[in-house]
Amino acid sequence: MGKYYLYNGKQVGFVRKAIDDVVLVEEGWISEVQNHFGKRTHDKLLAIPAEILKNGGFPPVSRAQSWIILLEILNKGVPEALRDADSDEKIGKGTLLKDIAKAPVRAAAAVVDTTAAATGAVVGAAASVVSTTAETTVDVAEGAVDVVEDVVEDVAEVVSGEETVDGEGSE
Repeated sequence: MGKYYLYNGKQVGFVRKAIDDVVLVEEGWISEVQNHFGKRTHDKLLAIPAEILKNGGFPPVSRAQSWIILLEILNKGVPEALRDADSDEKIGKGTLLKDIAKAPVRAAAAVVDTTAAATGAVVGAAASVVSTTAETTVDVAEGAVDVVEDVVEDVAEVVSGEETVDGEGSE
């Protein structure tokens, strides 16, 4: 049985679901995460604020201080940027792990976009400077664009889930 929460973090009943946007969380999910931390350690979770503070030049914090910092941040409700009314009320509609897996692909796509733009600028400058070789330059540019388009298509396939990062099709 799931529990419904408002985006501010307050637990509400089933009837409230019809009135407000809510987040559905299965009780089993909470138990599983609590059991994970009970059997293992909280250190990975506590390392997040500790690392942020270290990188910000703050002195080291204790595990309890890190815990309280997390409580203060998390007790403010769901930030606007994390809200997804289309999937938050449904089981099995989330994309968090897919979004995390796509981050390296997005970075690669940004590199391809930057490279394509730089290639286009270089080719354009060369064509205007050497007008006698304009036709050859255009042929080279078209070949470069074809290569870039192939790379972009490959990246798009990975992002859309048609291929996984290791080249195998997804199921």
